[in-house]
Amino acid sequence: MPHSAQLHWDHRDGRVAAVVAAIVYSLWVLEVMLPSGAAQGALADQGSTFARFLESANRTAAILVILAAGLGLGLGARETGHLLTASWWSMVVFGVASLVATLLPGPCVVSTDVVCTAESLVEGVPGATPAQAVVAATALLSAMAGVILLALDRRRRHDRTWPLVALLAVLQSVAAVTLAVMAVRIHVTSGDGDPGVVFGFAQRAHLVTVALWLLATGLLSGPWRRTRDVHRTRVSG
Repeated sequence: MPHSAQLHWDHRDGRVAAVVAAIVYSLWVLEVMLPSGAAQGALADQGSTFARFLESANRTAAILVILAAGLGLGLGARETGHLLTASWWSMVVFGVASLVATLLPGPCVVSTDVVCTAESLVEGVPGATPAQAVVAATALLSAMAGVILLALDRRRRHDRTWPLVALLAVLQSVAAVTLAVMAVRIHVTSGDGDPGVVFGFAQRAHLVTVALWLLATGLLSGPWRRTRDVHRTRVSG
């Protein structure tokens, strides 16, 4: 069989998958094209056209995340270390949890929206299940763990980009903790008093930080290079 006909994966495929996943996770910004007030209603109504589109987009992004993380683990990293390996596995968990979230019933379209899952449960929204709350929390925490571990690994390897990754880790951690606090408050107070669920500013901010994490993961070269590639570079130098 000619070499060109063989299925061949390399680090470029993983990097592209991570970048495209970041873009797909950002497609919620298309809501600005909807009529005023229609976006929140679309995201709250699982049967709306925009909600179905966003759910399909999130499912695609989740598959791309799993692919990217799998390639990061399988192809070998620049330096094999526990921090980087744990970061890749955290990304795998995030991708799997996000994919499962798109397959579960309920009004929550975004996989990390723990506020929506908490509110829909306490208010008895049709289709809401405790499983979706568990999956949302898993996606939220695994994404946060992934970016924190990546930042620690880049700092340990003296990567010049580690301050930027650390900043992304801080931003995502703040956004994740904010969502967790909001979810707990809604659970304790048995809802916010308004019917239905709304995709608010905090959820949007967290999705931005997730997209930035995936984008940085795809753009950074260090975590993707094979050990033998680095060895060849050093020999040629």
